[in-house]
Amino acid sequence: MVLRPDSTSSAQGAITLPIDANRRLLNRYRFLEHEILQVLAGWMPAVGHFETKCEVGRTIWEGALRVNAFYLRLREIQSPAFQRPDDGAFVRLGGELRHAPNEQALVRGIYRVAFPALIKALADHETATFPNSDLPSVYAIKHALLDLRAQQERVLPLLAAAEAECADPTGAAAWERYIQALLDASGGVSGAGPRAAVPTPPPARRAFTPPREAARDARFTNRGADFAAMPPEEDHRAHTIEEFERYSTEMLAAETVAVVLYGLRDMPWEFHFDCARHLYDEVRHCLMGYEWMRRNGLDPFQSPQYLQVFRWRCQFPPVMQYCMLTMGNEVHAFPYRHRRVEAHEKSGDRLSEQFVRYDIADETQHVRFGHRWLPELLRHIGENRSVDAYTADVLQVWESQYRSGKLPLSVE
Repeated sequence: MVLRPDSTSSAQGAITLPIDANRRLLNRYRFLEHEILQVLAGWMPAVGHFETKCEVGRTIWEGALRVNAFYLRLREIQSPAFQRPDDGAFVRLGGELRHAPNEQALVRGIYRVAFPALIKALADHETATFPNSDLPSVYAIKHALLDLRAQQERVLPLLAAAEAECADPTGAAAWERYIQALLDASGGVSGAGPRAAVPTPPPARRAFTPPREAARDARFTNRGADFAAMPPEEDHRAHTIEEFERYSTEMLAAETVAVVLYGLRDMPWEFHFDCARHLYDEVRHCLMGYEWMRRNGLDPFQSPQYLQVFRWRCQFPPVMQYCMLTMGNEVHAFPYRHRRVEAHEKSGDRLSEQFVRYDIADETQHVRFGHRWLPELLRHIGENRSVDAYTADVLQVWESQYRSGKLPLSVE
């Protein structure tokens, strides 16, 4: 157990955190987690290694669950619930994470430095606070630790494997040392440790620019194919193969939601929370396609990736991308999805039927997200058109450019 400078001892001798110290610490955890999920959302399209990209998506969603748990607790003990930490060094750490020189540097700084330090701070806090009076905090911390420790077990071997495959990890080790030095300058995640001097950024630091291309690793050999007509639905086997091959490309939808989440960082927390769930749902749909294809002896890495769709979407502002996805792609998919459920039921293909039914449940929620947030988003950007008029105008672009398959790119 670590005794902090702002801790007190009870009559029974137990070390306890005063409520003011407790709220300060919870707010630091919330801030770091929130910064990380936003940074990962900004970077996600640029992460090439497929398994790492999937873990980034999962981290965004699970991080949002943890931020929300801290938010629910913080709003009970401070107002406003979210506050910028009054520690410039710690705020600088959060702001620097996005400026990694490459994806290896990014994930090393986050998964090998920031998250292990957060785990240590949470483990100290769990035993240092009042076990009864502060049980809501203890509950949130215990569940955060379960998630974070499981994440480390999954991710660290994955990062080691990805590094072994990477021919050019330029600046990754120096960046990892830099993030550790920034953390040391902050007194650790708790802020209570000894403070080192604020470090100078390494030469490899690269000012982050949101990507306009979606990266894929070398296993993907068909990255820019045009959409082809699907086999007729009457040819159940051939159509189903194409159906689940298309599911395997839904990482594009996850990357689009990542662009939206990062591009609208000043929206209310609840919007980020819903976007994080939406994003990871699309990652799961992609993995669902991989699972189906592998069960059927097919290689998902040979699937066309349609990366031009991401480039095309990135021409438009984040709110327009969100409207196209929720009110275009997702709304218009339901008649087809319901036909596929019936077709799989008739053919006795229970696996395919269940996969599509779960997809329908997720997409129904995504459309609800769209209906909930589009009015707020239009107010946020100062749009004068009504939601109906704006949506109609956006869907006209979506119909003429996306559904037509033309996907014109403006010349800049």
